[in-house]
Amino acid sequence: MKSDLDRHIERHLKDEEFRFYFERAEAKRVIAQQIAAIRKARNLSQTQLAKAAGTKQQSIARLENPKDKRMPSLEFLDRVAKALGRKLAISLTIQRSKN
Repeated sequence: MKSDLDRHIERHLKDEEFRFYFERAEAKRVIAQQIAAIRKARNLSQTQLAKAAGTKQQSIARLENPKDKRMPSLEFLDRVAKALGRKLAISLTIQRSKN
């Protein structure tokens, strides 16, 4: 059973501009959660990760904040991934039909 919020979002996802920003926000949220989870699992502070990635703690804080609207560059994500001992991987998914 769908909630009122689910139905509301589903209805608005038919609008291309809304869908673009909704999916962008979702991508940013996923990136933020993954970076924070990996950093914490490795028992690193934001400051330690920043130093290893050649950036400032504030940049890591912004990266881990899903509400920050800025999308990190691939270069920056790659540096952070390497600092975490990971490899950056990008995937493309099948787009939902517009019907």
